[in-house]
Amino acid sequence: MILFPVLMMAVLASNASHWYTGDDRCKPPQKDDATYSAPYNALDYPYDYPTFEGADKRGWFCSYQREDGVIVQFGDGRTPQEKWKDLYGSDRFNRRFMFFR
Repeated sequence: MILFPVLMMAVLASNASHWYTGDDRCKPPQKDDATYSAPYNALDYPYDYPTFEGADKRGWFCSYQREDGVIVQFGDGRTPQEKWKDLYGSDRFNRRFMFFR
């Protein structure tokens, strides 16, 4: 019975820790200070153009070249609106409502 509350606290703590992932050279923001948009995956919303607050803000990103020549990148600097348009194109949204014109 004691194990359940301990596990629940661990899950809640892990979910609240970071929005973005990084490493020692690319340290992600530690909290939401409204500088960057929330992480957004356009594949999860094929028919919903992002209009939420912050959808026009850029996401956090960082990149560098390792000693062996490999380029490492974390995050995506596009806005959620740009990500959605890049994936679905602006015409796809208009075609969805074509029957109502």
